[in-house]
Amino acid sequence: MAYDRSTQRRRGSRAHLISRATRRRGAAATALWAALALSSAARADEGAARLGVPVEVPPAAWLDPAGPAPHTALAGAWNMAAPPLSVLLSSQSSEEPREKRLRFALGIHGSLDGASAPTLSPAIALFADVWYRTGEVFSPSLRVWFSHARSSTTPIGIAGARFQLTKGRLDVCPVDLPLFASAGITPCATYELGVVHAEADYAFDAPSDFIEHTRPWSTPGLLGRFHIEPTDWLRIEVQGGAMFPTVRDEYVYIPDAATYRIPAVGGFFGAGAGVSFP
Repeated sequence: MAYDRSTQRRRGSRAHLISRATRRRGAAATALWAALALSSAARADEGAARLGVPVEVPPAAWLDPAGPAPHTALAGAWNMAAPPLSVLLSSQSSEEPREKRLRFALGIHGSLDGASAPTLSPAIALFADVWYRTGEVFSPSLRVWFSHARSSTTPIGIAGARFQLTKGRLDVCPVDLPLFASAGITPCATYELGVVHAEADYAFDAPSDFIEHTRPWSTPGLLGRFHIEPTDWLRIEVQGGAMFPTVRDEYVYIPDAATYRIPAVGGFFGAGAGVSFP
């Protein structure tokens, strides 16, 4: 009986030892399964990252839990969090690049010119324009004109005369004052150089030297030009200005001694259109 008790105590001790070993092996197995689970999760995350699948970032990864909620990270080559779309749109639309380019234009104008004749003379003009467009006030431009004006028969005394003005003109315009997206006002300084041809009417018995005269024409001036661009290539303009002739000839009609002298100040106004490129 004592053997049995000893044997039983021994068995109980062994059983106790076996249960302790079993518990140790169970804990080791649990730790092993946990490690395998973490390894499998890491491999799954790595596979998802390679495939470009969004990965949820756990809240514990953020240092400030009281801050804004984290957004989904786009697992890509850099594994960076994508900013909200509203931030991208506001940053792109808040500051648009200004258009700066060199433009050229060719066009035609019709106008009424004063000063060269006693009445306004209808004129046709062609122009070529180069313009550095900046989208700001300082947008310099340079324009070259060629025009021809011809007056109708102008009464001088009991008879009359016709005047023709052929000239070239240079406009220098340092600024352009924008009114809205496609329109503006351009102030310019200008200078004209040409010839005035005067021819008398109803002078049948007069010598040829007294019938026709050709005299120089020279005058600086100031002008303002309103322009609008309904399309990128079409430009419509209205302009007007004042001239200050430096050559002021006087024309006398004999026998009644009627005269016409070029005034100190003359003017012009007109409208036209041009084609801009590129």
